[in-house]
Amino acid sequence: MAMANKGLTKLNEELCELGQIAAKKTAYMDTDHHPDGESLKERMEDETADVLAAITFVVEKFDLNYEYISKRMARKLELFRQWDSQP
Repeated sequence: MAMANKGLTKLNEELCELGQIAAKKTAYMDTDHHPDGESLKERMEDETADVLAAITFVVEKFDLNYEYISKRMARKLELFRQWDSQP
């Protein structure tokens, strides 16, 4: 399969798939099992890996500054952790 639009199309597809499984997990927060029989944890792992691969591809194709991205990601992750620790 040819990669369209320097990977942006694939990135959008993978993001949507992760969004779909995140919505399912939100609906079934207290269990790992979806009524259709799938493991929500396994699907979240698979789709997260696919998104990370697509992001890495896009970073490479657009020659984005990975050092800057990593630093911003670390700051954002710390913020998310702060939000999560609030009552």
